[in-house]
Amino acid sequence: MEIKARCSDHETVRRKLDNWGAKFLGRETQVDIFYNVPRGRLKLRRSESENLLIGYERPDISGPKHCLVNLYPCRDTEALDRVLSASLGRKLVLEKQRERYVLGNVRFHLDQVERLGTFLEIEVLGKRGVDKVEELRAVCEDFMNRCGVKPEDLVEQAYADLLEELPSGQTGVAGD
Repeated sequence: MEIKARCSDHETVRRKLDNWGAKFLGRETQVDIFYNVPRGRLKLRRSESENLLIGYERPDISGPKHCLVNLYPCRDTEALDRVLSASLGRKLVLEKQRERYVLGNVRFHLDQVERLGTFLEIEVLGKRGVDKVEELRAVCEDFMNRCGVKPEDLVEQAYADLLEELPSGQTGVAGD
């Protein structure tokens, strides 16, 4: 279960995470290469902490959404990108600065996304066939409230979709 929300005050969220005892996992640059696929999304993530091929399906709805994710750790991301780009075609490349925190089975990401602005992501991790979606949603909603996320802050789409909607040269940051 996950949400993405616009968040202009990362510092307040950092303080809350610290008060709750969340573990800071690090700050890094992540580059996501999205590929054209007939269903869901497929991206190759390059970062200091991990290089992953990520396939996922998630509805574009506001609020907590159930997301099915498949991860494949990879070493040679350049070779994999060549194969996927030649076979599927690149959709776009997205770069972001991400701060990562974890508290139990909940991950928090404070993102600064190139051309889009600042965001908070909350991911409540569960096991397929074990954890009930309703319980994961309740945990996600609780942390949304505790982090001060308002309904109007919620973002339905993936960063890649938001980038595709921007006119060339424009950013999604307030004031543009």
